[in-house]
Amino acid sequence: MTSLTLLVVIGLLVWFWLESLRSRDIAIQVARTSCKQQELQLLDGTVSLQTIRPYYRNPDDYGLKRTYTFDYSGDGISRQTGCVVLYNSRGASIVLESG
Repeated sequence: MTSLTLLVVIGLLVWFWLESLRSRDIAIQVARTSCKQQELQLLDGTVSLQTIRPYYRNPDDYGLKRTYTFDYSGDGISRQTGCVVLYNSRGASIVLESG
């Protein structure tokens, strides 16, 4: 492996790591905002990456689909699970358990 190839690989790994951190921050903000709007309590520290997959819709819309799960509570005692789906670090949808 040449020096240039090694630098490119390291650069891609650093980019992926930084993009993953940014996506997690976005997922936390989306979950926090959604819980606040519905008067629910986001349980801090519970947002975690569930899946990461490539997606392709058309030549202009492709990349990584990340699904984050998180826990929240409506009464401070019970715990429910929700998820945030991001397409290339853009919020696409949020799902909260009913009940």
